[in-house]
Amino acid sequence: MYKITLTPPKGSPNRYTPPNQYTPQYRQQQEQQSPKTLWPQQKFVDGHARGIQLIQNGTNYVIPKKEILLKKDFPVIGIDLGTSRCCAAVNRNDGIATVPLDNTGERLLPSFVSYDEEKVKCGRVVMGRLRHYSKSTIFDSKRIIGRPFSDIEIDENWNFNVNFEDKEVYMEIRGVNNERKRITAEAVASDLLRYIKVKAEEYQGKKIANVVITVPAAFTEEQKASTLSAAKLAGWTNIHLLPEPMAAAFAYFLNRPIPVNSTVLLFDLGGGTLDVCIFKVEKDKISIISNTGDTKLGGRNFDTVLINYFKNLLNSEHGITTLKDKKYKLMLECQRIKEDLTTLTNTSLDIDEFDPGKNGEIPISREGFQRMTQPLLNKAKITIQAALFNSNLKENQINQILHVGGGSRMPMIKQLLLDIFPDAEHRSEEHPDEVVAIGAAFYAYSIFSN
Repeated sequence: MYKITLTPPKGSPNRYTPPNQYTPQYRQQQEQQSPKTLWPQQKFVDGHARGIQLIQNGTNYVIPKKEILLKKDFPVIGIDLGTSRCCAAVNRNDGIATVPLDNTGERLLPSFVSYDEEKVKCGRVVMGRLRHYSKSTIFDSKRIIGRPFSDIEIDENWNFNVNFEDKEVYMEIRGVNNERKRITAEAVASDLLRYIKVKAEEYQGKKIANVVITVPAAFTEEQKASTLSAAKLAGWTNIHLLPEPMAAAFAYFLNRPIPVNSTVLLFDLGGGTLDVCIFKVEKDKISIISNTGDTKLGGRNFDTVLINYFKNLLNSEHGITTLKDKKYKLMLECQRIKEDLTTLTNTSLDIDEFDPGKNGEIPISREGFQRMTQPLLNKAKITIQAALFNSNLKENQINQILHVGGGSRMPMIKQLLLDIFPDAEHRSEEHPDEVVAIGAAFYAYSIFSN
């Protein structure tokens, strides 16, 4: 296992800060003098381009007491507004429960929104119509919300244009009757939140005014403000934003004894972002020591590696030179393959899905997938090491590792964390992509009921 050393410039405090805040002269000097301190063959990369951000440390939180769930019914909701999927949890008589958000009863709602009809549609039904209504569909809006236009990385799988005009970033799609429609990422988020509000109130049988919505620890003030505005547009009145790592931590301590004087690292790999949070637990208090995030690394990046791999092989070995409206089929198939490889060592892509006149399949192994995604694993390692450096801690000083987010299911991610922290206690939930919403609901009840 390689070790990363991140060295601050002379005269600076012994804390790692984003490299893009250093002078160009320092970055050039770092490239020339310290290329071996990162991964072999890799030079020092600008932190802004890499997506790594470090957030102000020293924030304290009180872990909500489990006993509050035994008080009288008081409707609240916690929402994980994710890049790939959303999840919501509410308080019930028997504790916290996740809400069935899709009509099939699924608790995870794909963050896909379609505008081809007067009534906006969200979730799995939209994914099933992508082939015919892709130009009316928006996804990945969390990668756009609140960002300046210059900071948005265009994904070739998007079938919508991202433009900037009149000081506003917007997406251009086809709406009702195929007319051009402009819509902001804030509006897309509000449609997802409005849909979740309706489903949650149906599930509870009553109105819910109090909501805690989670955001990545690395979200800027502009991104937080846009998320708050989206919640107001969706009809929420009492709104609180909570960092995703803290929501996850609250959920983990909900059904477990709170560790005494422990140092915990929480690794949250979601669909579009990575959060690495190191905190100290003393009695019922959480003190954040280091909060590091990569806003440009998530499960979707692993999907993209598979998409490019299969696209190249379909072209070079099977003569399928263009996918046209089937590129979304490939995108969804690659999501499936990524998920399959969490439990299987081998799987494949059926060729006739993309050309009915051709038979066969393209195999892929878990080991091969891991080799392909090594650059992404390196980025995750860099984020972890930046968090450690900023906390002035070594790997063996971390007592517990909490695995959070759908991306933490991947065996390569589990192994990455085990390799870096062999002496720590590793914890994960059966449904790691529901943890953040559950913790948010837990926190919502504690603050709003008081």
